[in-house]
Amino acid sequence: MASFSRPRGLSAACSGTLLSALLLAAPAAAVEATPPELYGELTDEQRQEADQFTLNVAIGTVFHEAGHMLVSELSLPVLGREEDAVDGLAMLLLLEADDEDLNVAVEDWANIWFLSADPDAKPEDMPSWDSHGLDEQRAYATICWMLGKNEKRFREFADSVEYPDYRAEECPGEYQTLAASWGAVLKPHEAGEGDQTKFTITYDETKDPKLAYFREMIRSAGLMEMVAEVFSGTYKLKDGIRLTASECGEANAFWDPEAREMTLCYEDLQNSADLDAQWYIDNPDEE
Repeated sequence: MASFSRPRGLSAACSGTLLSALLLAAPAAAVEATPPELYGELTDEQRQEADQFTLNVAIGTVFHEAGHMLVSELSLPVLGREEDAVDGLAMLLLLEADDEDLNVAVEDWANIWFLSADPDAKPEDMPSWDSHGLDEQRAYATICWMLGKNEKRFREFADSVEYPDYRAEECPGEYQTLAASWGAVLKPHEAGEGDQTKFTITYDETKDPKLAYFREMIRSAGLMEMVAEVFSGTYKLKDGIRLTASECGEANAFWDPEAREMTLCYEDLQNSADLDAQWYIDNPDEE
């Protein structure tokens, strides 16, 4: 069976240097950036945690969309729902980096689905027809991959959500299958020495001060540059792929195969920040 080989430079590109970039001075913006309203009810430490959470979730999001990019650009076979498949590929790429900052990012990717799930939703209100799994399903699937990769590292997190022991026992085998399957599919498309892909990166300006806050966040962190660095020289991708951050009018992120463009919406970042901030407000006694 083919083994999975993580993209060259992934750990370096996504190191603590990137994840601590929020502590650096952000470049001047066209409009004055304004933090989310809910941040006014948080402590300074909680605001920093919410910012870090938002950036971590964005990392998971762009890697998910990069999975769609690889599927369409390399004409990869997908057996089952593509959304589930690229969830697994994205988390595999991040977990195989063996980087502690990225381990935390994967935990936050699971957390965002717990936060976005409606605990009061009735079965008939759940979007069982959607191309994505239900939010809690995506969270628990992520935890299984985490345990499959490193049970010791992620056991405390799994216990905090009462992940069933019988299910955890199945996760190492499932993770090995995930890694071997993607390894076999991607190996023929690995780039040769010296091969590089030229990406076009754009952080569209916004007149919305609240969205400008998140534009500055990911621009100063070099989020899209990280994607370009990770995938350039790793797989045989043609030049001209566009990596765009923009105001979309909705909380979303998507890959457009015809335009060959990945778009991360500033509203999606705002949604992550609001969900985390609201959790702090609703749980004042929790650390």
